[in-house]
Amino acid sequence: MDMAARLDRLEAESAIRRLKGRYAYWADAKYTADHERKPDAEMNEAARQQSLCFTEDAVWDGGDAFGLTRGREAIHDSFRTGPWTFAMHYFTTPWIDVDGNSAKARWMLFETATRRDGTALWMGAHTDDEYRNVEGEWLISKVTVHVRFLVPFSGPDWAQLKNKPW
Repeated sequence: MDMAARLDRLEAESAIRRLKGRYAYWADAKYTADHERKPDAEMNEAARQQSLCFTEDAVWDGGDAFGLTRGREAIHDSFRTGPWTFAMHYFTTPWIDVDGNSAKARWMLFETATRRDGTALWMGAHTDDEYRNVEGEWLISKVTVHVRFLVPFSGPDWAQLKNKPW
């Protein structure tokens, strides 16, 4: 592979990492520091920004745990109305393969979350993602979530740790 092709591949991988980071940021930005859902306008804007990480025809496949959603607008609605009052997404150990204007990646996901009923959860999963470069911008065209575990957490409950001066 010549130097220009190697540089293109590295720049694509970097852009995909930044995209996944932006997705996680907006996924978690829908909740307050007190583990509450933000007001509707802020929730909607965070969900909109999160959905802008996707192509217009994207697919978000959460399997049996979270269901299947098709299209950027439907993905936005799903993110806006989700079952959570808190979440923190940790995407790690990416394995990214770039092929021209498309790419695939596998990410390990560790997530802490709180459901609307107050149940705190740990989730371990991996995602298989597909990406497309659309007019110079890398976007997610498909996410498939493979949940390995989704279990209640009954230790020191982060949902009860409001306004702590860390």
